[in-house]
Amino acid sequence: MQDLLSSPRPMPSRPFTAEEARAIGDPARLKTLRATGLLDSPEEEAFDRLTRLASRLLGTPLALVNLVDDERQFSKSRVAPPAWPDGRETDMVDSYCKWTVASGEPVAIEDARLDERVSGSGTANEQGLLSYLGIPLVTPGGHALGALCVAGFEPRTWTDDEIRLLQDLTASAVNEIVSRLDARASREMERVKDELVSIVAHELRTPLTSIRGSLGLLASGKVNLESPQARRMLDIALQNSNRLVRLINDMLDLERMESGSAELSREAAPAAVLVEQALDAVRAGASAAEVSLEVTLEPELMLYADPDRIAQVLINLVSNAVKFSPQGAAVRVMAERRGGEALFQVRDAGRGIPPEKLELIFERFKQADSSDAREKGGTGLGLAISRSIVRQHGGRVWAASEVGRGSTFFFTVALAPA
Repeated sequence: MQDLLSSPRPMPSRPFTAEEARAIGDPARLKTLRATGLLDSPEEEAFDRLTRLASRLLGTPLALVNLVDDERQFSKSRVAPPAWPDGRETDMVDSYCKWTVASGEPVAIEDARLDERVSGSGTANEQGLLSYLGIPLVTPGGHALGALCVAGFEPRTWTDDEIRLLQDLTASAVNEIVSRLDARASREMERVKDELVSIVAHELRTPLTSIRGSLGLLASGKVNLESPQARRMLDIALQNSNRLVRLINDMLDLERMESGSAELSREAAPAAVLVEQALDAVRAGASAAEVSLEVTLEPELMLYADPDRIAQVLINLVSNAVKFSPQGAAVRVMAERRGGEALFQVRDAGRGIPPEKLELIFERFKQADSSDAREKGGTGLGLAISRSIVRQHGGRVWAASEVGRGSTFFFTVALAPA
């Protein structure tokens, strides 16, 4: 290794720029990286073959396939001299590959002691790693997950041919990673499909069974068609038919939004108008349930949103709050400015939601109590639809609750430019 006593005095490494930090911490990038299943996994011949080739063809003592998350660097495969440390993790402060990931471009370092990105790292000053060439492992979705890199203990100028050679080997590594992502995505799709078929079959069977029973009893001739009992049977069939229509419409609506085929028509929209539209839609139901509606809005709150979609979110949340509030209670709708966003709150005085179910309730057909769909008449898709709409707008939605004292649902929407 390099005689460090004769090395130039090391300079401190520079920190990430704001743009580089965003690239490293990008949630979509990190999600894709974790979806590969490669972090903390054993070495594999598919990657080892590439590092052996890279080391041999470029004549370097080190060649590595490194994956970089937001806290560390993990070596999936490596060729290294016997004196190189055994561990497969490197702190971010000592990582060279983090710069390849942050830029999304090849990084060539001729002398680490003179490069502001790594001059102060332990990799340069304690282990004597001076030359480095890294090519980012970029997925078809544009996420740099790590790098295929080669490195040495002497300064070195990297030629264009050497860079192209390492890029060719990196393409093979990317293909291997993409095959893992595709296989995992296929398995997940099958799991979701099976789960959805099972849930939908159950949700459709319940109202259809009720309709069949009611109509079957009427058709049997055992009930006088002019009697109150017959009228009750027809009401049951009609209610369950309406529930089926709502269920199918909600499923189609959710599918359009999650597939991206439902486009938003954003415009400047007064929050007060959308809240009033939502209250008008649920006022009859609230009156019948003897639940009052209260509104507290910051004046002149102007949103940049699709008015119909945000009104739909408010209708879903307020109608849920009404359904789960006892007689004589009040449902409060509030909105205020928070930086460049509007923060909405819908608060009820219902029975509350257990802490372990606060995230679950935003999933399809998931409710805090499995009997709610039957007793309250919902489809189990309202909160899932609301979450999709808010996310399409770039906002957030969440809930807070105290069992026995009610729940509050929050969501954010961007404000219109001044």
